[in-house]
Amino acid sequence: MTVTKKPPRPPQTDLSLLRREINQLFERLSGMDRPDPTGGGEWVPGIDVFECHGKLTIVVEVPGMQPESLRVVHRDGAMEITGERREKRPPGALGYLCLERPQGRFSRTLTLDLPVDISQAEARLSGGVLTITIPRLKDRRGREIVIPITREQTS
Repeated sequence: MTVTKKPPRPPQTDLSLLRREINQLFERLSGMDRPDPTGGGEWVPGIDVFECHGKLTIVVEVPGMQPESLRVVHRDGAMEITGERREKRPPGALGYLCLERPQGRFSRTLTLDLPVDISQAEARLSGGVLTITIPRLKDRRGREIVIPITREQTS
């Protein structure tokens, strides 16, 4: 019986493979830093999401907006926050010399992959900050269920 050995790969091939894997890693990591797509909106408010005292809290910066201009909807495991800030021109103003505060529509969608009780969710607007609190449900994914095994009777 003859044993044949595979010739070692040339170092250039190993280096190319490593380079390709590193490039793929950087592509995946850069995708994590990108903000949510605006969904056709004209601006994107800042959002913080955290968990505290058994509740999921979403904080959205929407200075100068009224509750009537905002909408919060939960659909298919995602929280969608939309709104519109309209231009308010002071009386007698002909135009702007500088306009840095964003105007127009926005839309943000957050995937909620945690078990939450949407029926108990609350949203409050105070001082230009929209705060949405949603109670967490106990996660049942890690629960252990023992399935009894029965012995089959043989004749």
